Amino acid sequence: MRKLFLFLLFVPLLVSAQAGPKLEIEGGENINTGSHIRGKEVHYDITFKNVGDQDLKITSVSTSCGCSSALASADLLKPGESGKIDFMFNGLSMGTVQKNVMIQTNETLTPFHTIVMTMKMLEPVTFNPQSIITEGKVGDELTTTAVLTNSLEKQLDIIELTSNSPVIKITSDKNSLASGEAASLSIKIKIYEDSEINAAVIVRTTEGEFQIPVLVEVKQN
Repeated sequence: MRKLFLFLLFVPLLVSAQAGPKLEIEGGENINTGSHIRGKEVHYDITFKNVGDQDLKITSVSTSCGCSSALASADLLKPGESGKIDFMFNGLSMGTVQKNVMIQTNETLTPFHTIVMTMKMLEPVTFNPQSIITEGKVGDELTTTAVLTNSLEKQLDIIELTSNSPVIKITSDKNSLASGEAASLSIKIKIYEDSEINAAVIVRTTEGEFQIPVLVEVKQN
């Protein structure tokens, strides 16, 4: 009988300890947003809910560095209501990046939450080689190739191949590249004058414009 009495005494205390406002982050407090293009802003909506039985107040939302920001859609949620935090990262990093979003609430037991945002920042395309350095004489027509690879997780289309120099002509064996697919760029350089050629191959795509520097040393005949 004494054990039963102690158990019944403990239950109300347990229920009382669990009462009040309670913040729950959809998907948990470790969020992977996937792959993004380096240099472009990343935006992600963090959804949260008050799963407690009293009003939840968001007293502050902040991020771990000035390169990111977070803004809550509401600072007071009644039981069962949901809200969103607009997370933004400026995208100026390469590779896997982690940024923290810190939330402070009026919860009694866990008023501080840290959401870890993981992002993979990629260059949309890669070139091999990354630059073309060669040499020749006046009258030569040099031919070289470069491989363009689509690093994104979606299709990439080549819109235009050009150069800032009229002596350079470019063609490609493909105009549309699936994720991870590569195209071979044929680059022809005609040397008309006895002076160095310092130019660039320009590749315009559905994800922006990219360049391959070209440097040709002209040798004396």
